[in-house]
Amino acid sequence: MTDLQFESCIRLMIEKDRNGLKDIYTAYAKQIYRVILGIVRSAQDAEDITSEFFLKIWESAASYKSGSGHKRWLTVIARNMALDHLRKNKGGTVSLDDDEQTLNETADNTSVEESVTAKVTLDKALSMLTEIERQTVELKLAMDLTFREIADMLGEPMGTTAWRYRQAVLKLRKIMEEEQL
Repeated sequence: MTDLQFESCIRLMIEKDRNGLKDIYTAYAKQIYRVILGIVRSAQDAEDITSEFFLKIWESAASYKSGSGHKRWLTVIARNMALDHLRKNKGGTVSLDDDEQTLNETADNTSVEESVTAKVTLDKALSMLTEIERQTVELKLAMDLTFREIADMLGEPMGTTAWRYRQAVLKLRKIMEEEQL
């Protein structure tokens, strides 16, 4: 979704037209869920927070500042909601129930096994990153944010963000290679 399309959706939402929210939900629900899941590490909590997220942007549509980058705006809200949830609940727990259910719905058992193995390996690799490394990787990949947008969100120089991302990717590659041996 382009900035112009997003701003059009925001205008619809301000006018209480739910089609604007529907279009934003369609475009970003999966990415927002991934950002939140990456922080709270619980599928159930991530689903709940994602639902609350879309209610929140419906209520706060008028606060969006045109030209400020809609992906950044969405991600900052999602990230803050997830962090607030963790603060309120003293940390999250990892739940794979929903992922396992989705995987079990796959007809081919071989692909289910491969999917489970790949997910477990990726989760294990991500868990070996520091919190800030994991967040940087997830913001870059899940929300397709630029290093500048991530740096602004985290309040740090862009070079630091780019360096941390590169180091995290190298660390992930090494972990994944070791897992395959």
